Amino acid sequence: MMINKKVNNTNIFFRIKRSVIRSIYLLGLKIRPFLAKIIPGFLKGKVKFLESKFICLTYLPQNTAREPLIRECDEPGINLIGYSHAEMGIGESCRALAKAIQFSGIPFGIINYSIGNPARMCDQSWKHKETEKILYNTSIIHLNANQMPLAYIHLGDSFFNGRYNIGYWAWELPDFPDDWCDSFKLVQEVWVHSNFILDSVSKKSPVPVRRIPPAIEVKYPNDIKRSFFKLPEGPFLFLCMYDAHSFQVRKNPQAVIEAFKLAFKKEDTSVGLVLKISNAKTFPSEVERLKAQIYGYKNIYLIEEILTRDTVNALISCTDCFTSLHRSEGFGLVLAEAMYLGKSVIGTNWSGNIDFMNSTNSCVVDYDLIKVGKDYGPYKAYQVWADPDIEQAAHYMGKLISDKEWREMLALNGQKTIRSNYSPKSVGEMIKQRLMELELLN
Repeated sequence: MMINKKVNNTNIFFRIKRSVIRSIYLLGLKIRPFLAKIIPGFLKGKVKFLESKFICLTYLPQNTAREPLIRECDEPGINLIGYSHAEMGIGESCRALAKAIQFSGIPFGIINYSIGNPARMCDQSWKHKETEKILYNTSIIHLNANQMPLAYIHLGDSFFNGRYNIGYWAWELPDFPDDWCDSFKLVQEVWVHSNFILDSVSKKSPVPVRRIPPAIEVKYPNDIKRSFFKLPEGPFLFLCMYDAHSFQVRKNPQAVIEAFKLAFKKEDTSVGLVLKISNAKTFPSEVERLKAQIYGYKNIYLIEEILTRDTVNALISCTDCFTSLHRSEGFGLVLAEAMYLGKSVIGTNWSGNIDFMNSTNSCVVDYDLIKVGKDYGPYKAYQVWADPDIEQAAHYMGKLISDKEWREMLALNGQKTIRSNYSPKSVGEMIKQRLMELELLN
């Protein structure tokens, strides 16, 4: 693909209009905490939606997809823009992408972005690569599609104009939201984590869509053992982990609890279930319902603290099986991380994780597709997602304990899958090959 190299002659009136709107928006950011206190809770979602649509209609470029204008003066390389400090899935994905770029040998810099993300911003692992300036001819904007308009108005034209812009977007359901399609105007291409997202986004995208999965490499301190988490040393431990900001109804920890209760008695001390929740205090009523569900089970252990990335990795390492009976996943990062560490995994056989999970390397759980039935943030009632088979999951739990040879075979195959196909080196080569196809590298 040959890229047209010419100067962007933006209409002067449109520039003035965008400057005024940007000033209004930045003023709005300052008074937002006050508005949050006076706007009724049931209206906040509608206000946020109207704000986004106003920006899309009045500030974004009006063409279907931005013309790839590359300035001669910019060096070949990557500007990675994203939540590089965020202690949640999208932050970890951004850091994984940085790791793959580093392995590729492509010059790059990271611009940390924090607007619109409620997560704790304490991960400094890529601080050494951070910059405040756009240095290279290609920008990978690791923000989901619904965040792109606000990022554009917040960052300004200089972050987008004169470069080849790639949006790196996650999504978890079959139908990509129409409300997010204005974000295609800001990019020349979209990269996604899995074939599941590829199918969803491609149906509505006017620009190329490519699958570039996260690079998986898990490191942890060897001195953090089960005692650090106040977990017993002897039992076989299943782990279920999720972030409350990612919607409990989608992550579906209740199903994991029910499967465990079906498979094992409450007095069975040879086995245990660890339930790790991040940002539990944000949704206290949801956590209280989970506590009621596990009441009386002394072999179910609840961890509510926010842990550092290294400590989370150590938790995965010192348990025996990661279990996710999710309703939908864009990729399924923790499933892949557990497989990298040689753990057996149980997961719903639907959505992004089936790129790397199958019956030879994991326990894939059957499901029925059901209507979402109610709006949950971006997940609208008309969409469908999975209802996993709890009885089959319980069967797998029992078999993993009783059949050691089968368990070890699955775990070894899973580890080979992730370390071969999702290594930073493998993903870095995919990135490099795509940019060479676009003639963006020398």
